[in-house]
This record gives sequence, structure tokens and C-alpha cells, in this order.
Amino acid sequence: MIWLSPEDKELGPVLKLVYLHGALINTGLFLFSSLGLLSVMSFFRKNPDFSLLFAIEKTAIVFWVAATVAGNITSQLAWGGIFWGEPRLQATILISLISISIYLISSASENPKFISFLGTGLALSVWVLMIRAGRIMHPDNPFSVSESSIRFFFIVITLVFLVASILTVRWITKKQCKF
Repeated sequence: MIWLSPEDKELGPVLKLVYLHGALINTGLFLFSSLGLLSVMSFFRKNPDFSLLFAIEKTAIVFWVAATVAGNITSQLAWGGIFWGEPRLQATILISLISISIYLISSASENPKFISFLGTGLALSVWVLMIRAGRIMHPDNPFSVSESSIRFFFIVITLVFLVASILTVRWITKKQCKF
């Protein structure tokens, strides 16, 4: 889909990386939100099974780190450099580091309430960091002001990534059950 997606006059082929970055970010936000909801639900279970929670968390980290890398490559090509002072970049890097740390801590813990607390806290921190991150170079939402064919492809690409993330979570969950 990215290969077939239309380009615009301003960014040309770099827009294809913007599709990738945006779809990865949206999928990461979906996964972190799902993690938060599942973590809240696990507070109320007597013997929660965290295999799904950890599968979502791993998948969210992979998609988020990929989004951060894709965003850096995109900014290098679109703006001629990586602007380390860009609040959105700082937020994505911080979320990558926090999510990896929380995964390592929670997967080593045997306290169900603590694991639930960490998952809930991670989801909340992702949203707080993203909402509070200002913008210097990063546009608000480049697809909202684009022509309809570009918006259509972005939506379809994002949906493909969402389905891929769900299938990845399912695959990780099944893989964990076999061991």
C-alpha cells in the first residue's frame, strides 16, 4: 500500500515515509491504549493471566520504536536533519525508553497488582507525553489537510498496520502458550 500511495508536490516520495511513520504512531497509540484498558481490567481479576498483556506490550514497543526510527529518517529527508529539540521527537524517544523499562520490570515481577499498575501507568504516560508535547517543526496532522486520495491511503495503510499488530499479538500469545 505504501508503495502504491500517492505523493504530493511538496514532499514527493518522502511522503511515503510519512505514511509509514504516521501509521506506526497510530498503531502504537492503539496498542498502548489497549494495554492500559487490559491492565485496568486485570486489577479486578483474582488470577489474571498476563500473557495477552505482555504480548500487547511487546508489540506496542516494536511498533513504537519503528515509528521513532521512521520519524527520524523522515525528518532527515524532509527537513535536512534530525532536530533533537523537537518536542514530538523527544516524547517518542522517552516513550520508547519508558516502555522498554516498564516491560522489563513488569515481566520480571510476580505481583499481579504491580504489573497491572505498571501497564496502566505506561498507557497514561504515553498519552500525557504525546498530548503535552509541543511542536516546532512537526506538523499537527499533515493528512487532515491533504487531498482525499492521500487521506484515503493513509487510513487504509493505518488499518493494515492495525490488523498486522493484532495478528502479531495473536501470534505472540499463541507462541507463549506452547512453552
